[in-house]
Amino acid sequence: MMNKLKVNDYVILLKNKEDIVKNSVGIIKSINTTSIKVFFIGKKKDILLKSTDIKFLDITKTGKPYKVKICNICHVLKDNSEFEINQTDAKGRKTTRPSCRECRKNINGVNLNSEDSKKMDKQKPSGVVTCPICGKTSIVGVTANIVKDHNHKTGKGRAWICDSCNTGLGRFKDDITLLKKAIDYLKKYKD
Repeated sequence: MMNKLKVNDYVILLKNKEDIVKNSVGIIKSINTTSIKVFFIGKKKDILLKSTDIKFLDITKTGKPYKVKICNICHVLKDNSEFEINQTDAKGRKTTRPSCRECRKNINGVNLNSEDSKKMDKQKPSGVVTCPICGKTSIVGVTANIVKDHNHKTGKGRAWICDSCNTGLGRFKDDITLLKKAIDYLKKYKD
């Protein structure tokens, strides 16, 4: 098997090794006569392995329409049943989230607490509303949806914001450091 594998091939781990779980996806960084150095994407870590510890993975045969998919967080090859349905694509087919159920627990964090949810429900804006983040003015439920935003670490409610800003905050994991990096990136490439 060592002869067939080459540098930059994607592989999966066949059994748990150190803190890396079975079916973790890695990329071969180097090969010598006794070992193969593999970088495991989910752990951001190189480890030395024997050729019998790994198996070639054709990553083009993962995801839709195949039965297995690589989680975009843990980078473990999993059965499609490990991924929740997210939405319907343009052709009416159901699509799954890019992150597995286990990783979604960390992404989703703590739900909005029920006390704050009830308070916010009583204060739900209607008619014409301006999002406190992007400043976009919308007709609620017609030109934009508004949603209850909350702190995903504490579950405390924050405010009603447009769903675009809510998604944006979620994509940046409510992390000020990541948002500052995004600002620095935009400044770097400003016209």
